[in-house]
Amino acid sequence: MRKKLLPIILSLAAALSLAACSEAPVMPEPQTSKAVPQKPEIGENFYGNINYDYLSTGQIPYGKTDYGFMQNVNDKLADYLDDLIDRCVKSDPAGGSIEEAVKELYNQYMDVDARNESDTELLMQLVFMIEQCGTIDDLVGAMGFIFQNFGVRSLFSPKVNPDPYNTSENILFFMSYNSFGNMKENFTKTDAGPDETGRNVEKALSALNISVDESKARARNTVKMMNEIMLQSRDVEDLYDFDSQFKIYDKKKLAALFSNIDTDKMLAAFGIKTDRFVVYDENQAKKINEMFTDEHLREIKDYLYTCIMFEYSRALPPKFSNPDQSAGNIDSDADEDAKSFVADIIYDELGVLAGKELYTPKAREMSEKMLKTIQSSCRELISNCARLSQDSRNKFLKKLDNMSVLMGYDNNFKLPYKIKTSKNGAALLENVVSIKRGRIQENLGKLNKPANRAEWEMSAIEPNATYYPMSNKIEIPAVMLSSLCVDPDDSEYYNLGIDGYIIGHEINHAFDSNGFEFDEYGNYKPDWINETDTRKYKELMERVKEYYNNFTILDVYHVNGKLTLSENIADLASIQCVLHSIKNKEDRRQFFKGIATQWASLTLITDLVITLSGDVHSPAEARVNAVLSTMDEFYETYDIKEGDKMYVASENRVKVW
Repeated sequence: MRKKLLPIILSLAAALSLAACSEAPVMPEPQTSKAVPQKPEIGENFYGNINYDYLSTGQIPYGKTDYGFMQNVNDKLADYLDDLIDRCVKSDPAGGSIEEAVKELYNQYMDVDARNESDTELLMQLVFMIEQCGTIDDLVGAMGFIFQNFGVRSLFSPKVNPDPYNTSENILFFMSYNSFGNMKENFTKTDAGPDETGRNVEKALSALNISVDESKARARNTVKMMNEIMLQSRDVEDLYDFDSQFKIYDKKKLAALFSNIDTDKMLAAFGIKTDRFVVYDENQAKKINEMFTDEHLREIKDYLYTCIMFEYSRALPPKFSNPDQSAGNIDSDADEDAKSFVADIIYDELGVLAGKELYTPKAREMSEKMLKTIQSSCRELISNCARLSQDSRNKFLKKLDNMSVLMGYDNNFKLPYKIKTSKNGAALLENVVSIKRGRIQENLGKLNKPANRAEWEMSAIEPNATYYPMSNKIEIPAVMLSSLCVDPDDSEYYNLGIDGYIIGHEINHAFDSNGFEFDEYGNYKPDWINETDTRKYKELMERVKEYYNNFTILDVYHVNGKLTLSENIADLASIQCVLHSIKNKEDRRQFFKGIATQWASLTLITDLVITLSGDVHSPAEARVNAVLSTMDEFYETYDIKEGDKMYVASENRVKVW
């Protein structure tokens, strides 16, 4: 349910886009990467003007499809984590500490001899157990066993979240099935999803000594089954259709939904003890139920093998996962691989260590000052919003005041598992199983207990930020507030254009096209705002949708106003809130510069086309030009006049507040 901040960074590569915004946004003619365009005037294209040097001379690094400000943050973060892991490995950590977990996992990964000698019998026993399943109910029982004991999600992906109708308590969600990271659009509208999935299935079967030809044939059948499920799954544009998403099931309704299995046995196998559930994607669940027949036993078994191998591929002994690799044939990048493995396996834990270092007193002071300023501005704008009745203003203000804001890192984090050391004869695979099992059991342990709004769900090293509607909570990880992203010694207002944009964006997700349907406690209550104000809010949504539908990239590709609606509202409201606190023209210039700089980016046009139809964020240029062209202060600061491409008539400038 995350409201992602990071954009799908878009701009140019095969062609160079220095986009502009107007009442009906017009872009210049596309230019090839060999041609260097003239630097546009601010009134023609602010994004292109501020980022001219980067856009006209920058290059996408080899092996990547895009590059920009946020990718640079990622690069600096990677270097920092490399050093952090090095320091942990060279240290003498306390037993049971995160530092010890880092050191042990790194050293155990690097010890190829020990990994090749380690027993893979445990995973092979899982394979044998699955292969011996003679009925669908047997297979569902196997799914529950590998979920509880090995942390492997499959056709069922239970997760404990706040109850959408009573967020003080937790409830069991049946989330979307394990599609190996592929969303519906990637799987059904491109070849990338099916091709990658097919390779994963083939690799899993080959590791089980299935012949190449048979692996390919069985992989095709498995991908076909998954594709049929994907076709019935929720579209990305319906991601926030909460009426259908938040349907409550009791055991009787759940049994009717999964009519082809014994749901009592299924719940027992998954360790679930409750009689109240949310099925996240009902149509997907119905299709999965259709697949629970004897004729699909083979495909489901092969799918489960792939789920296991996909989850544990990096922890398997080299002789098992890569027969060509031996102690005498170790990749020269073993150190890099080991660090990447550690960061992948204990991402949250590394975030705690990094957060302590990155979220410095200076970074804390800066971010808390920004937060206070933006909250104050937001409060004033809501209080004076002519579109809202006094009753709705009061409710929105109460929601703002009741919002839980987490910035930095989780300083209450505790390991939900124990790491066994090499001195005690532990093997890498054994520890990875322990980690994954511990996390699943920790989550299941929250069932039927009060929800905790102060609990972190993100890692401090995740370069992102999130608003959680059902908790009325935002999280801004330490990396976004650190010197890896902003320099506290830079202009206060320039930094507001970077981190202020982020903080304001997440706060205003509470009042976007989806967030406004949740009350101050995060309960889904679409009628908590009176009918008149709800109608006016929906009229505003239509204006925002139409405004962005008119924004094009390379004068050809239109932004999808419906798909990006909630993110666009959060963008517009964020900049409006921050600008409300800035009165000096030069300070505004620094703020606007910060906004444009953070979205500077290059991308391949082929990726642009794909993301325009599948990402809920607008392209980078729109997050600058389309937003700023609605702000009166932008016109005052740069003397934008009618006839300039950035000009939008005052009556067409969409205002959230």
